[in-house]
Parts: sequence; C-alpha cells; structure tokens
Amino acid sequence: MIERFIHNRRGRLIVAVSAILVAAGAFYYYVGRQGPSYKEVIIALSALILAVIVFGRELGIRYGFVLWVLTLALGYRTVEVTGDLPIHPSEVLLWILLVCILVQRRLISNARLAFPVWLWMFIPFWVLAWWPMIGGGAPWDRMLNEFRNFLSIIPLIIVASVVLQRERYWRYLLLAFFVASSWIALMGILEYWFPQATAIFPAFIRNARPTLTEEGFARAQFAFWGGAPATFICVLALPSAIVLAKWWPRWSRRAAIVACSLLQVIAIYIGGYRSVWLVLLIQLLAVCLLGLRKQSAIVALLCLVVSIGGYELIPRTSERAMSGIAALQGHPTDSSAAGRQYRALGALGTTIEAPFGSGWSAAGWVHSDFLQVAANLGIIAGLIFLGGYFFTLLRLGRRVLPRLRAGEGDLGLSLLLSFIAVGGILAMEGVTVLPQLVLPVWFVWALTEVWLRQKAEARELNGAAVAPSFSYQLAPVQLSASLKTDV
Repeated sequence: MIERFIHNRRGRLIVAVSAILVAAGAFYYYVGRQGPSYKEVIIALSALILAVIVFGRELGIRYGFVLWVLTLALGYRTVEVTGDLPIHPSEVLLWILLVCILVQRRLISNARLAFPVWLWMFIPFWVLAWWPMIGGGAPWDRMLNEFRNFLSIIPLIIVASVVLQRERYWRYLLLAFFVASSWIALMGILEYWFPQATAIFPAFIRNARPTLTEEGFARAQFAFWGGAPATFICVLALPSAIVLAKWWPRWSRRAAIVACSLLQVIAIYIGGYRSVWLVLLIQLLAVCLLGLRKQSAIVALLCLVVSIGGYELIPRTSERAMSGIAALQGHPTDSSAAGRQYRALGALGTTIEAPFGSGWSAAGWVHSDFLQVAANLGIIAGLIFLGGYFFTLLRLGRRVLPRLRAGEGDLGLSLLLSFIAVGGILAMEGVTVLPQLVLPVWFVWALTEVWLRQKAEARELNGAAVAPSFSYQLAPVQLSASLKTDV
C-alpha cells in the first residue's frame, strides 16, 4: 500500500510538499539562530529546485528547468574548489537535470536533440586541447574550468530539447529569463541611485558605489550580482519583451513588460560596457530595418528616454561613447581598451606561432572567445567555432525573415535579436572563462538550435502533407502543436 501511495501522482506530490516544508522549517530555524547570509539562501534555493526535479519526475524536470533559469540571477555566488575552479549552483542543477532526463527513458527516446553539425566537428578539439597534461605541470584546475564551460552547452541542448517539446514551456522559459534579467537590472539601479536601499540586503551587497572610468563616466557596480557583466544577461533577455508582449496582450501586463524593458535598458546604460551599448544599438537597428513599426517605435522611445536622461544625470557619456569608437578603429584612448587590444594581438601571435593550439586556458582571458579558442584549441577549431556562429545566424535569419513578411515570427525575431547579442558578447567580451558568464549565452544558443530544429521538422511534415493537428505525444518526434502560429 505504501509503495502504491509513493508511485501515485498525488502521493508523490504530498511527499514532495512535505519534504519542502520540513526543509523550509529547518532553514528557518537555522537562519533564526545563525543569521542570514547568501550561502544559506543559495543552499535553500538549490535544495528547493532539487526537490522539484527529483520528486516531480517528468513535470519536475520541466518546471525544474524553468527554475534553473532563475538561478542565472545568482551571479558570482559560487563555491571555489580551487582558486581557478569555481562551481556555480546553476551548472550543478543543470547536470542533475540531465541525469534525471536520462533516467526517464521515455523523455529521451521521444526527443529529437538539436545538436548542430558544427558542434560535432568542434568536440574532438576539446579532447586534443588536453595534450599539455601529458608532460605534467599543466594547471589542471584552470584547464578543467575552461573545458567544462564549453561542455555545459551539451546538457543545455539536451534539456532544452526535452522540455520544449511542449509549446507552453517556451513562454515559461522566456518569462523566467526576462524576470531574472529584470531583477538584476532593478538591483543594479537601486545600488546606483538609491544606495540606502541596499541596507535591506547587507549580506548580499558590498562596495556598491559607482566607479569612475578614465573618461569620468560613473559605472554601476551591480554588486548584488557580482559585477557589471550582469548587463550581458540584460542584453540577451531584453528581446524577449517582443514575444512576451504578444503572448500576454492585456494592457496591464504589457505595461509591466515595457517597465521591465526600461529597467534593463537603463541597466545596460549605467553598466558602461561600450560593447554592450553597441550590441543594443545593432538590435535596435535590426528591429527598425525589419519594418516592425510598433516594436521599433517602443524600443526607440525607450532608448531615447534613457539617452536623454542619462546624458543629464551621468556626466561624460559622450566621452565614453567616443572612446569606444576609437577602440573599434584600432586607436584606443584608455587603458582598458588598450589592454584588450594587447590581449587580442597576443592571442593572434600565439595562434600564428602554435596553429594547432596551446591547450586549454593557455591564452588566459583574451576578452574575445573566438580568438581565445583559436589560440587554445588551434586555428581549425577557431574557424569551426566562428563558422558555427555565423552558420546558425544565417539559418536563423533565413527562417525568421519570411515569417516576418507574413506578419508572424515574433518568437523567431526575439531569438534572432538575442543571438546577435550572443555574437557580440563572444566577439568583444569573452565569457567562456566563468560559468556565470557563459551559461546565459549557451542558454540562448540552445533555445535557438531547438527552435530551428522544430521549425525544420514542422516544415518537413507540412511538405509531406501531414495534418497539422498532431498532438504533443507523437513519437518518436515531438514538435510544436501549431504549424500556422509562431510560438
């Protein structure tokens, strides 16, 4: 009888809720005696998500992935195995999700995994890049750190392929990503203009005062997240507002989406990353060129408000922008841009001297992942990685543009704009050195690959005169339930 109770869906729910209540009571008791800190919150959040994943079985895996997206807001809160090997809660939960999926054989057998061809060509170079370990003396922790940051794209693609077999989870995942980004932006703005509000989170925020650049521009610290790279998530998640506004058309919800979008644009502005400013400008131009009058007007208005307000409230904005233009022209005027140029030239020199690569982490932090891959894994690997990005961008553009002309494709447009940000971040910032930086980038890439796979399969089925009213339970391939409407 007990066994039947446990295997019953209601029984599993009762067990899960009981376990969560017990854990919550123990956590409350501990915090009441010891006082709160970010470590306890991370442990509690991770335990909660783990309980949902393990006890919820299939449903737990799907909702667990949605909750996983929210953990991207944890930022630099990691556990250090060594000084060069930080472990982020997000990556631990991601691998747990993968294990739970592999245990549920029906899930993995019914899924069509969206592994692109370029990734299969790229993976052998990951193995070859370990060759410095043969001679001994190589920094294994630094090498493992960079290797596992690339490796994390594999479980992300698998988990996303399984979860997104059901159409509604596109909404949940993108909404969670947008909420996490909005929370990051809100905290960064509070630290910047209302530092007294940070007293509410004394264990989470330290040294939140803005820093002055050489031009005199005051940059936000985003101390709650851990640093100004928090704006990378904002520029990746911001395009989701386009499709979220379509999915939730009520004026109150759209007003909330616009308000959160404004927060994210402001956060990008005060973050001071000139490369992210450039990416945002490219996204805006892309929206305008694609002829979406309503979306482009709203985005242009948001950027205009932020630009005018920022110019009045934050001095030296134009000087900051001009120094970025000078850096793009190859004539840096500040030490930060000069340092990046020096690293880039050093990586190019290393690539020429060792065309077959120098091994994982050999080039250090180049601030350009395409150059870093070429220096560490070799010229061929670098070309595969760079070609993989442009090949995916081309496929995405060819799939999205016809749908836009037909008055559809809001999800495709959001993914296209986010994927443009992926390329800008990989080219001008470099994120494969830390899990908290690379996971949001791989998340967008994984969503893109899954969407392209689903649209390709839907097109094949439509071309074969298959009725568009198939269900989600179709095996062995599970696709979106709609061929006429863009999800």
